[in-house]
Amino acid sequence: MSTVPDEFKKVIKDFVSDIKSTFPEYVPLINKWWKDEREYSYIEEPLERAQAIEKGQEISTKIVFEFCKKKLPPRFFDILYQNADIFKEDSEMDTEFLPHIHFKNLWQDDISDKTRETMWKYLQLIVFSIVGTLDNKEMFGDTAKIFEAINQDDFKNKLEETLTKMQEIFDNNAEDDKPSGGSFNMEDMPTAGDIHEHITGMLDGKLGKLAREIAEETAQSINIDMENATDMKDVLGKLIKNPTKLMSLVQNVGSKLDNKMKSGEIKESELVQEATEIMNKMKNMKGMSDIQAMLSKLGLSGADLAGLGGLGAMGGKLNTSAMEAQLQRNLKLAQQKERMKTKLDAAKLAKENEKAKQSFTSDTGAPKMSDEELIQIFSEDTNKPNKTNKSSKSKNKNNKKQ
Repeated sequence: MSTVPDEFKKVIKDFVSDIKSTFPEYVPLINKWWKDEREYSYIEEPLERAQAIEKGQEISTKIVFEFCKKKLPPRFFDILYQNADIFKEDSEMDTEFLPHIHFKNLWQDDISDKTRETMWKYLQLIVFSIVGTLDNKEMFGDTAKIFEAINQDDFKNKLEETLTKMQEIFDNNAEDDKPSGGSFNMEDMPTAGDIHEHITGMLDGKLGKLAREIAEETAQSINIDMENATDMKDVLGKLIKNPTKLMSLVQNVGSKLDNKMKSGEIKESELVQEATEIMNKMKNMKGMSDIQAMLSKLGLSGADLAGLGGLGAMGGKLNTSAMEAQLQRNLKLAQQKERMKTKLDAAKLAKENEKAKQSFTSDTGAPKMSDEELIQIFSEDTNKPNKTNKSSKSKNKNNKKQ
């Protein structure tokens, strides 16, 4: 069981308190899993009562925390972008964000827009406080695919915007002397950068992981002074001045990539798919002309670059559209090869199973023979000379000679 973050403890305490005051009809349900101070009024001794309250709330908080870890991450983007469609009457989305409390029902109740906005902010605070404790992308469900597709700058900006609005809302509630956000301090929350870094760290693609792995293994082997390089152009220049080491690096990368694909650790189609997505992001990237210059100095220009998906077309500029089209063709080819390999492996396995079955049959008993085959075998055995008789005849001859 994960350690409950302090920010979650504070948020959930305020949230439960506000739900009880806004939706009193839900108090009996909430009391099944959340114990507040009034539950321990029967304990007369103050110190004993305080200890019981602390222990009870610790247990309640852990129960709710584990529940929220399962329920909220799959709805991360719905909560971040305040997608009210999940609360529509015909929606089939799971909105049981707290035990026995379906927020779809709360949303359809007769409440103000301000109350709805506060509910969103509480849900956002809870999911943000949970994110840092997640250790694998499976906990996000299908939402993980959205993380891979969304523009990372837009995502980070949205996180910053959301946290800023949260601060404003809870500050206003504090000024109005409302129960909302009574004991919560936004300074306890992780920053937008922290949330973004943790999520992207969990959801990094195979290309990113492979690139980091290769970079770590080869950085020292290159042994080129990069400390005085001020921009990408300087870095490329230093690499080009030492083409032997650069080409050696390229060969090592190719060898490592080939080994990983042969071992089944990564699939060619997955890499091509990610490369295609990267190309979409590179279309407006600055510094592409510097890459073109580096490739040209390495002798990869004109027709050679055109062979790499149109790199050398359009007046010597990097043609990302042609590269993307080439990657799409490579992706289809890689997927076709993998399907063929899967079929061949299945056929090979079936053949081995059949062979093993036949071997087992021959070991456990010979197949039945026809009457003609049995007669032929016995006939052959009868016609064969008997070694024992032959030996006896030989002994008799020797005795006669004596």
